Amino acid sequence: MNILNIHGYAGIAENTNYSILHEAGYNVISFAIDYDSCAASDVEEFLLAAVKVYQIGLIVATSYGSYFANILSAKLDIPFIATNPCVCPLISLKKLSPDYCMRDEKYFKFMSQEYQNNWENGIFILGNKDEVIDHSITKKVIGKAKTYMVSGAHKLSRDSYEKQLLLEVKRIQKEG
Repeated sequence: MNILNIHGYAGIAENTNYSILHEAGYNVISFAIDYDSCAASDVEEFLLAAVKVYQIGLIVATSYGSYFANILSAKLDIPFIATNPCVCPLISLKKLSPDYCMRDEKYFKFMSQEYQNNWENGIFILGNKDEVIDHSITKKVIGKAKTYMVSGAHKLSRDSYEKQLLLEVKRIQKEG
């Protein structure tokens, strides 16, 4: 099974999710995305093409990458796992990059409404001390989705969630 890893805003392709999965022997596809240099719709289009080309069976994403994971999941019926997901960029990213949010505000508003119901199909790993994402918002958006609360800030340490991530990947692989 090929896994697409999508990093967060100002993140790196070979992030912690990538390392955990790669070292566990999974075929992980990950791209360095400079979110500031392209529109959110272009990122979505690129990732949709990548899912098709690489025959992706699972998406694993971090923070802002989770926003795209949800959209791809809904459009292509692919499962996704998200760590400290950014479910509402207009709130969460506004602190980090207000200009970026303003530039893509229409896209975020439309996509958030269009794919709101798909969040419940994801699996989520949330850091209990996340200083970037307000998980009270996350919990409202993801509803009854399977969720793990782990010890950690926005940038989770590998030890805090590796077991849960690998457990869920194996389960999805079995069901696939």
